[in-house]
Amino acid sequence: MRISEAQPWSVTVMSFLLLGGLGVLTVLASVAAWGLAALLAPDALPRLSTFLTIAFSVIVLEVVLGSCLAALTTFLYNLTAPYNGGLEISLTNDLGPTEAGSRAQLAVDRAHVRARRYLRAHTPAWVIGAVRRLPARFTVLRRGEPAAPADQAAPVTPDTGQGE
Repeated sequence: MRISEAQPWSVTVMSFLLLGGLGVLTVLASVAAWGLAALLAPDALPRLSTFLTIAFSVIVLEVVLGSCLAALTTFLYNLTAPYNGGLEISLTNDLGPTEAGSRAQLAVDRAHVRARRYLRAHTPAWVIGAVRRLPARFTVLRRGEPAAPADQAAPVTPDTGQGE
């Protein structure tokens, strides 16, 4: 498959969203760093409002310039793609599991079985009793027990919140 043309507006919107998200993460990380630095050296930094004003100005400039650069790059790609054939991508129809994926899934399944066996063997009696005393609508089906119809569930009284 060959990508011979890209839509400039789609690329601009996607770059705006990605750069905006990156900007939010940058502001959050810089505020956390400012807070840590303020704890270590309280008088060495400007006020948080000044710091945030500068940070937001830089982020807005980054988002605007980055989006414009992505749109310009898309236009340049569209101009040059007919001459060099575009970008070639190989796609496969094989969606089956790989050998490594199968081994990983088998290991996860075995670990899950071991964890369940361990928890069944080491669960305190008071936890088992507390789970059995729960009303039927709050419990998941236990192995070997039939499902109780919803109308047979223990009613909850408004004053105590406990079933009868």
